[in-house]
Amino acid sequence: MKAAGEAFVDMDELAEGVGRYIAQLTGAEWGVVTAGSVAALALATAACIAGNEPIAMTRLPKSDGLKNRVLIPRAHRFPYDSVIGAVGAELIPFDSLEDLTALAESACMICLLGRAESADSEISLEAIRERVGHIPIVVDAAGLSPGKPDPWLSRGATLAIYSGGKYLRGPQSTGLLIGSEQLARAAWANGPPHLSFGRAMKVGKEEIVGAVVALEAWLTPSLRTKDENQWLQLLRTIASNLSPDLFRVSMQPSTWSVLTPRLRVHWVDERIFADEIIARMLRDFRIQLPDFCSGENVVLIDPFNILDDEQARLVARSLNTLLRELQSEIENAPDGPNVNEFFSGLWSSVMNFAGRVEEHAMELMQEGATISGHYRGNVFDGSITGFAIGNELCLVAKHQADQIEVYYCFEGRLREGVIAGLARLGAATPELRSPSLCKQFGNAAWTARSRSKPQRSA
Repeated sequence: MKAAGEAFVDMDELAEGVGRYIAQLTGAEWGVVTAGSVAALALATAACIAGNEPIAMTRLPKSDGLKNRVLIPRAHRFPYDSVIGAVGAELIPFDSLEDLTALAESACMICLLGRAESADSEISLEAIRERVGHIPIVVDAAGLSPGKPDPWLSRGATLAIYSGGKYLRGPQSTGLLIGSEQLARAAWANGPPHLSFGRAMKVGKEEIVGAVVALEAWLTPSLRTKDENQWLQLLRTIASNLSPDLFRVSMQPSTWSVLTPRLRVHWVDERIFADEIIARMLRDFRIQLPDFCSGENVVLIDPFNILDDEQARLVARSLNTLLRELQSEIENAPDGPNVNEFFSGLWSSVMNFAGRVEEHAMELMQEGATISGHYRGNVFDGSITGFAIGNELCLVAKHQADQIEVYYCFEGRLREGVIAGLARLGAATPELRSPSLCKQFGNAAWTARSRSKPQRSA
């Protein structure tokens, strides 16, 4: 990447060389490095709608008069598929192969989610290919592994998409689009540096070269074996340094969908929850555990970002220290929550988002320290749950959107009849719900005033 940064190149000439080399590495006809896997999906869609015809390309996302329907199995919908609509396509879910057959004639592309296809026993890639003839099939396999031969292209996919910054450990901002030379070239034409729809999805020469080198390393068996052995050694070091009176551990081998081994860490003290362990490990020790794959009293440790045995021992020591601290805090805590305010009733909630203010409403019901109820915004309409300690509130409001759940995580204090604090904003999918994702969109200042006198619950 440093050498590429010091060189002047024509980006189209670089793309020619990269396309040929990705083909050599993967067995695909051609390949493109993109600005992440979502950009790869956008450019693949643009290629399937407009090809490399200049008038159609430069009109996108206006696609009237063009064949612009993209079909997707309903069970394959995912949050990032919204980029298909941003290109100008009409995204149409289907539920069965019979529905697919009826819709296929009007489609320019079929989109599949790799991990969903692998779990679907009825709508397989092969069955779809048999039904749709030569219509392009694009598989989003961002978190999965490319191969030679590529697992999706060899089964009938036209294009496959991978992340360059996940398991390949290339530049974080890169993705790979491989497969049909004609469509991959059209995707490149629809992207930077050209005067076309994807101009904003710029990827630099340094990132392109870094992604190709990462792909080369990932597909070199001796390097993959070396990585696997190192990961296992790091996890064994952690396991051997965890206190056996506090923890039980087991090794989880790598699979087709989780490409590194992981250490499953379980503690028997049911008073301590994984969310608290994860939050305190980050706050107290600056160690980030993967919060979207934890259980009530289980965390998984991924070795990807651990450099050596010294860091592995630090992880183990920090877990030992933290669990003992949490046990001590629980044992020394006063009996029962301090509840001196009662919040049942209807409240007017004012949200100060970036550049806009909205007035919402929440109806709360309180039993002891536990609070539940309903939250309504301009579009937001969902449940709210949480607890009170003294005059402080912690609440989480959840709204079911298209492919995701939207979260407002409230923290506030009641003073002189007004609750004031912060709402941490985010969204997550049901299968990847985690505290960090539920707070990923930043904060909004929040106040609430009672519309009715708060009543003590029975």
